[in-house]
Amino acid sequence: MPDQHRDQIAQLTDVELDRYAHQLARCLKALDTAAPIRAHLQRELAEVRAEQDTRARAGEPSPALPPGVPVLAHMAAVDAGLAARAVQQA
Repeated sequence: MPDQHRDQIAQLTDVELDRYAHQLARCLKALDTAAPIRAHLQRELAEVRAEQDTRARAGEPSPALPPGVPVLAHMAAVDAGLAARAVQQA
């Protein structure tokens, strides 16, 4: 996974990270096991869980969002991109 994307995941607050992990898990449950996008979602969920584990081990609060970072807009864009890929691969 590109470092820039890892940085974006690291910028999420704990609540946003939990919400994103939940969304990914729900998507995986809804997808057919043969869906091509499934592997991408599994990697993304593994990245999110790794970030959660890192924070839990460090015992540090999540980083504050830098000004101007529209996290919910970014998550919506990720969701739209995943949906577009699913349509293209179907």
